Amino acid sequence: MTKLKMLIATIVAAGIMFGAQNAQAHCDSLDGPVAKAVQKALETGNINPVLAYAPAAAEAEIRAAFEKSHKVRGLGADARALADQAVMETVIRLHRAGEGAAYTGLKPAGIDYGPVIPAAEHAVETGDLAKLKAVLMEEIEHALRERLAHVRELQKVLLEPETAAEVPHARERASGELGFITFAESLHQAALGKGAEHHAD
Repeated sequence: MTKLKMLIATIVAAGIMFGAQNAQAHCDSLDGPVAKAVQKALETGNINPVLAYAPAAAEAEIRAAFEKSHKVRGLGADARALADQAVMETVIRLHRAGEGAAYTGLKPAGIDYGPVIPAAEHAVETGDLAKLKAVLMEEIEHALRERLAHVRELQKVLLEPETAAEVPHARERASGELGFITFAESLHQAALGKGAEHHAD
């Protein structure tokens, strides 16, 4: 496999195989990138890095939440904790809305989202794709082999049934074959940039 094909497979897997759900869910955890940006902003007073994680339309609401938090944080430890949590929830809720996803509450730190997110984070931090490619290639190959094995099993029945009783089995075979082809095309479309790997602005 050429390097270009390996890169395409990586893009494909990120967009289709694992979908946006885990990546988006990762964004609402307390150890996710959005929460880390909020924590740093609360410590430094610089809100600008946080605004990068939300759509421009949400900027005014985020700024207002930070201003309220700043006023309340000096009233004691409990008030500070509540104010910080309110800011965190506001920013992550608006970030999720920008992704087109529902906000379902803050998730605790340490959730295992599988091997892809840590490998992708490593690639973003270092510029090294080796770990990410290894994980994705293994998953892609497993998914393709599993689907193809299912199709090959279905091919034990005739695709052109001679009796009405054979039609359901032929239908299942046709569905399996077309499903495999559709899956392959969905990978191709993701590689062309039409997958779900895009974060909404």
